[in-house]
Amino acid sequence: MNPIARYKQLSPEERGFFFRALLLMLAIRIALWTLPFRVTRAWVDWMRRPTGPACELERVRIRRVGWAVEAASRRIPRATCLTQSMTTQVMLGRLGQASELHLGVARKPDGQFEAHAWVETQGRVINGGTVEGFQRFVRLEKSSADSRS
Repeated sequence: MNPIARYKQLSPEERGFFFRALLLMLAIRIALWTLPFRVTRAWVDWMRRPTGPACELERVRIRRVGWAVEAASRRIPRATCLTQSMTTQVMLGRLGQASELHLGVARKPDGQFEAHAWVETQGRVINGGTVEGFQRFVRLEKSSADSRS
């Protein structure tokens, strides 16, 4: 199905989520390329502040955010797991849903380290959990910024 036909099938909420994810992901990708990580992380923490009261979102809205981020990531060059996770966390936070960004490391079979980022909310992995061998990543300790969910 071509992208225009698919776009026409989306609900207004899905369209909004997609375009927010696209713009936010682009901004985060540029920030990660050009700014120190701590600066980008502080900006993401500031951006994820709720626009209304904190709440528990319906799972269908959480899935829509996850879908929007995944769809946007296919259109942003080098939208890594970190870029996607930060985008997810901002979008959920703006909707009032608490979430945690996790960073983990593992060794590849050849002995090299690899890193991975994922977001959890309501006891579930929202994005980043589909990586092959996801369970092998050991979480790094939370920073003080991560514990402010």
